Amino acid sequence: MAETVTISVNLRLKELRKSAKPSLTIRGMADVLGIGHSRYAYFEDPNRFKKRELPLELTRQIAAVLAERGVDPAEVMKLAGLSETEAEPEARAVEAARPAVQYVQLQVALPSEGALREMFAKLLILVPEGASRDETAEILARWLPSGFAGIGPYLPDPGAGASPVTDALPRSAAKDDRGSPLP
Repeated sequence: MAETVTISVNLRLKELRKSAKPSLTIRGMADVLGIGHSRYAYFEDPNRFKKRELPLELTRQIAAVLAERGVDPAEVMKLAGLSETEAEPEARAVEAARPAVQYVQLQVALPSEGALREMFAKLLILVPEGASRDETAEILARWLPSGFAGIGPYLPDPGAGASPVTDALPRSAAKDDRGSPLP
């Protein structure tokens, strides 16, 4: 008769963490969970954590982190002592809570340093004198997409007169270097 080998919750947790893509270190997992490194390491250490199952709320948090890295949340939920039947609804809840985000890699060509300098100079005109750093950051963040759109797929010709950056800004916001509205 074959003997069933039971793997400890500690070693199974470690296996699941390492099977994540990309894998996580103990420190990395602790950081993502927002707990101390030694606190997380405690649960993977069979000499320190001797219980047969992890706390349910911690297991839910671990399942959410590992689900984002390709690990089946039902497998993680079993670490809390849940049966297959009990783990499935928990896993569905973890999956439902995941944001619908798709990650893609794109090659991006940024404008030249000169074009960026011109764009930022134009955007800084929008910042009122005496604005705080936060106000300045908010204004720049709001107008940055228009600035990039204004640069377009070409480099601006300084001798051509109109600037694609200026053209992207609303007429009320476009000003010359002295702060006067442009015609």
